[in-house]
Amino acid sequence: APVGVVEPPPPAQPPAPAAPPLPPAPPAQPPAPPAPKLVELSAGQVQWIRKPSPGYPAMSKKLNESGTVIIAAYFSSNGSAKRAEIAKSSGFERLDRAAADAVLRSQITPIVSGNSETVFLFNAPISFTLSE
Repeated sequence: APVGVVEPPPPAQPPAPAAPPLPPAPPAQPPAPPAPKLVELSAGQVQWIRKPSPGYPAMSKKLNESGTVIIAAYFSSNGSAKRAEIAKSSGFERLDRAAADAVLRSQITPIVSGNSETVFLFNAPISFTLSE
């Protein structure tokens, strides 16, 4: 008979913990709507129904602030101003804000090209000059 020591079997390994179940996948998002078409207008293409007429801020007059602001004005196809951003500052925040506010109150003639999703951009120069 064979002689030797019988080794005990290795201790049983505890079973590995089961991985937690994965959460269900989120539902698929619908595709984002296409961005509106942007059409840039030249000065010759813009006819004002209500021209921007900013009030000269009193403090700007007192401090002799003057300059020209270029406002990036975004219009809908019906001619109403939707957004106004300062494209080029006059160097004076009061004048810039007055110009942007005036452009938001302005209106151009309706534009027949494009559709209701089309946005029209016009860079409107607004000048502030002090006369003596």
